[in-house]
Amino acid sequence: MTEETTVNIEDELLVPLDDYLSNGVHVGLKYKMADMEEFVYKTRRNKLSVFDVRKIDERIRIAADFISRYTPEDVLVVSNRVYGRKPIKKLSEYTKIKAITSRFVSGTLTNPNIQFYMEPKLLIVTDPSSDQQAIKESSAMGIPVVAICDTNTRIKNIDYIIPSNNKGKNSLALIYWILTREILKRGGVKKFDASIEDYISKAEPQPYLIKMQEIQRRQRMKRKRKR
Repeated sequence: MTEETTVNIEDELLVPLDDYLSNGVHVGLKYKMADMEEFVYKTRRNKLSVFDVRKIDERIRIAADFISRYTPEDVLVVSNRVYGRKPIKKLSEYTKIKAITSRFVSGTLTNPNIQFYMEPKLLIVTDPSSDQQAIKESSAMGIPVVAICDTNTRIKNIDYIIPSNNKGKNSLALIYWILTREILKRGGVKKFDASIEDYISKAEPQPYLIKMQEIQRRQRMKRKRKR
């Protein structure tokens, strides 16, 4: 990539390129679904997929346009993934979009007899794999779904994809920070003072992440010994 190309990309992006890269928004997984191929820029030697930052940026921009067509009270954002709960809480705080920042209760969108019943006109999910129940209920009720999708995402019942690393707390913080700013901008709010750091989760890693990190550490040590 030439210096001139980098400058041109910087001019087009919603945030500086380095913000995307330093927060790992572009880093996918080793497992990749065919439906996500169009958003992948390359696959590294270690088999990790890398998203095209320009496509991430473009999809966030379009998502903000789409979400802004709805009144905030008609939009619901959910995250069963712990690292997504603080970012969606902040999104809700600034935009007045409704947020479920704890476990999504079965029947929330389909059973009017339960305490937590809601009737949104648009659903935003943080990770389709962990927010599957919310997606299933939205599909049953004809509610469109905007989803942050990693390379391993099955896109059934998802209406609009934001390709991104949806596992990392920094990545999720940046995505929701940009969405907040862009939604507010489309609503006529010119000043947005929150920092990306305000959106970063302070939650401890979930047990499965700790286990995954330990497995990866052992694999690295094993490879080093073979050299």
